[in-house]
Amino acid sequence: MEIIETSTIQQERLQAIAEKRKRQTEIENKRRQLEDDRRQLQHLKSKALRERWLLEGAPSSTAEEGEATKKLMEEDNLKAKELEENIQRLEKELEQLENGISASSTKENMAEETSRVVVKEEKLPHTPKTPLGSAKA
Repeated sequence: MEIIETSTIQQERLQAIAEKRKRQTEIENKRRQLEDDRRQLQHLKSKALRERWLLEGAPSSTAEEGEATKKLMEEDNLKAKELEENIQRLEKELEQLENGISASSTKENMAEETSRVVVKEEKLPHTPKTPLGSAKA
């Protein structure tokens, strides 16, 4: 009976460890994606700033060129807004995953503590108990 309990506890512990690793991998992937999106956003912002600066100093160009540059700037602004929204979403997901890890590690610690208690109980010698106040023979 005790062997079944210990194997069940060990299985639960291994499952908790596997889940924790999976979450950690998810967190690492989200962090990488977040860093990439932040870099892209920074690139788009600096590109837009450079284009504005160049347009301010440039002499009046044809209407077609002006429309094309305005369209490009609008597309860049749209991409930047999408990236900002994606960054906010990733930050929230990352926070939720990190909070989930603290909860799962608590479960793992509880499973580990339970297995220690079972092991300690197994190590105790089995001695017959006599009521207090009675004489031992």
